[in-house]
Amino acid sequence: MHDLAALFRTRFVRELWRRLGRDLGDRPIAIFGAGRHTTWLLGTIADVEGGPRIAFILDDAADGNQRNSSIKILKPTEASPADVAAVLVSSDAGEAILAQRAREWISTSQRETTPLVIEPYRGLPPGPYPITRSTGPTSVDDRSLPGCLDEDAIDRANDLGVSFPVPSSDNRASYSAQADKEYIASGKRERDIIGRFCDSHGVELDSMRDILDWGCSTGRVLRHFDDLPDSARLWGCDIDEESIDWAQRHFEGRFRFFSTTTQPSLPVANSTFDFVYGISIFTHISHNIDTWLMELRRIIRPGGAVLVTVHDEHTWKYCKETPDSFIARHCPRLDFSEPMKTDFVAHGQGANSQTFWHSRGIRRRWSHAFEVCGIEPLKFCGGTQAGVLLRPRM
Repeated sequence: MHDLAALFRTRFVRELWRRLGRDLGDRPIAIFGAGRHTTWLLGTIADVEGGPRIAFILDDAADGNQRNSSIKILKPTEASPADVAAVLVSSDAGEAILAQRAREWISTSQRETTPLVIEPYRGLPPGPYPITRSTGPTSVDDRSLPGCLDEDAIDRANDLGVSFPVPSSDNRASYSAQADKEYIASGKRERDIIGRFCDSHGVELDSMRDILDWGCSTGRVLRHFDDLPDSARLWGCDIDEESIDWAQRHFEGRFRFFSTTTQPSLPVANSTFDFVYGISIFTHISHNIDTWLMELRRIIRPGGAVLVTVHDEHTWKYCKETPDSFIARHCPRLDFSEPMKTDFVAHGQGANSQTFWHSRGIRRRWSHAFEVCGIEPLKFCGGTQAGVLLRPRM
């Protein structure tokens, strides 16, 4: 379970930091590696009381003027092993390589007692491992407190004149990370597109009783469905537990949220929803596609509908014409110079994969679970995705 693994890892590292403080006392340590993992590590242990003092961070690429959280980043040749009691290897993917480099550095020590080399992930399968975001002191402990509201989120909502709190820029699933107005506007645009697409195919959202945003993050689009009649219940789910936790604390009334996993199993009963939409979800599913389709069919009531977005042949062409685009840059092994010829193409694995479906493949290969009512290039996610409207086969 990806999100629980990340939370477990955060708590494990915080407890390790406390233990190091108890064991080493006032003797300082060095951190080997100045990459993404170290930034996460320093944020995660920032408020841990009793942890060890960090003398410096070692990195082969340091230029002598860099710092991270006010800690100097030095080349190994610029620091002495005699100045620290231990070296913590900080990498979730290249730990073995960095551990070897740390031992090589320690071998230059002129004293009999050499620093310990601490490898937090030694014995585990190769990383990278899931990382939870650090949002400052007490972020791990305090976010579980019931009713703990983000006052800044409320202030942002008041500044924008909107009804619901607005999450911080690092809790938006990369949507409009720095622009609050655009974050709100993008969700409203996509809610309106969903409405028009449904109207054109006879799906009456005003009559729906239960609507699910499959992959809702912190409610970017779902908040705008509040224009529906009061009888509609608005549900959201996501694999990111931190986003769900935030949404549960900041949306009330008709809104309900629950967390899920990357496995094709949603924790709800058969025929729970009248309408399900998933924006940029099937664009990242490379395995268990048929199982996911059947799971969506299971949770839809008779007469209901599903709308999902996909990368289709138009997206493929867009990548050819715009090689510097986000999608094209994240698919370096795909040749966009030729037209898309197969039904389905995937690049990468897991939630970070990029997948492409040709419209003919959708009509041919999804029809066992759904009637494909329409496939249209729509302006989801910057205009690079197509919408697919599905009615369950009885």
